[in-house]
Amino acid sequence: MPSVFQPDFRLPHTADASAPVSRAETQDYFTEVATDYGAWSPSYNMHFGYWRAGLNPLRREGMLVEMNREVGRALRLGERPTDDGRHCVLDLGCGAGATARTLVGDDRRLYAVTVTNVPVQNRIAARLDAQAGVADRMAHLEADYTRTGLPAAQADGAWALESACYAEGTAKADFVREAARLLKPGARLVVVDGFLLRREPGRLARWLHRLWADSWAVPTLAVRADFVAALREHGFEDIEVRSLRWRVAPSALHIPALATRFTLAELWKARGRLSPWRRKHIVASYCALALGLFWRDFDYCMVSATRRAD
Repeated sequence: MPSVFQPDFRLPHTADASAPVSRAETQDYFTEVATDYGAWSPSYNMHFGYWRAGLNPLRREGMLVEMNREVGRALRLGERPTDDGRHCVLDLGCGAGATARTLVGDDRRLYAVTVTNVPVQNRIAARLDAQAGVADRMAHLEADYTRTGLPAAQADGAWALESACYAEGTAKADFVREAARLLKPGARLVVVDGFLLRREPGRLARWLHRLWADSWAVPTLAVRADFVAALREHGFEDIEVRSLRWRVAPSALHIPALATRFTLAELWKARGRLSPWRRKHIVASYCALALGLFWRDFDYCMVSATRRAD
């Protein structure tokens, strides 16, 4: 790795959102359910897939990998030549590093640093890196992605794929501020996630959002307008918002059969006893599909922006 990237390194009883889950609870959740994500994707793609013409909607893994590549395309690294031809990119809230692993595997000039505060995810990532033959171009940092400790203005691109939602607040301002600090002028930030379209969703949508968020240890989804305003405030321009609702729908439709099969199998193995976070993880899977039906209140989007030169 280039030396510049070597740092010193409850289910709700009501719809009340006054006490969202804490960072410690988020860390506990991902630690406890880490291996469960392998049922969704053997490569630990911990996100929805991107369908395009030519992809089989019945083959989930192909769509999951395509989402990684769609993120890579949105970074526009080809528009940013470097002296040595190499690019260093950041995966902020990486899970087990699947997106970085895909992009690094596709382009030998690419180096990636992934950031997560869940140690078990980095252990899984290191094993999968070795299997993919990309370990020499991947570095996994255990840190809070709002305070990484990495040097400023050195990244050629950064993304958060279904991870920015774990930052606090409806604007995710701490996340945006750190991303702005890390990126070189002219570099792109790409965020793919669910977004609330209104600060006050309808009553049923609000309850479902709180149930989903608490079950997946998310403080709250970002409000799209608040998030875009935070990007502008922290030095981003050329902001693009794309709805991916229909692109992710084919992979989302895999949830009912997979979640039901997984639940029955795990209950059988555990003799009917699953830990609280594993039960919530299953509940959230169904909630995610239901939440997508509330079009006035929720959308799944790609938001990309360029770090201003100043």
